[in-house]
Amino acid sequence: MKLYLAKTLIDMKKYGPTYDLSLEPEDRVETYDFEVEDGEWLLDHVVDGINATCDTLLDDGDVDYIGAEYSKNLIDYLSQLDLENIPDGPRNVITKLIEYAERAEKYGTGLAIEF
Repeated sequence: MKLYLAKTLIDMKKYGPTYDLSLEPEDRVETYDFEVEDGEWLLDHVVDGINATCDTLLDDGDVDYIGAEYSKNLIDYLSQLDLENIPDGPRNVITKLIEYAERAEKYGTGLAIEF
């Protein structure tokens, strides 16, 4: 399971209408791997909120791209979660996801989440 942050969208490959960040080299995309157990927790507790605020269809086995236009929504949603009551692994993923969303907004790019 993985998070991707696009550092640039110039000449980025697409899969259908969305960017496929998994095909890009390290100098264009930053990645963050996380454990299956953490992904399962996120699927059970967080993904529905991401889907509702970012117009995504994330589910087990899916990957979805979240453009910069949804970064603020994602940051707002994740920031309102009570991180103190979230297990360490998922909390680390959420923290990294907030960081990636902030950077995607700054760069005018996007990020992807792969379950």
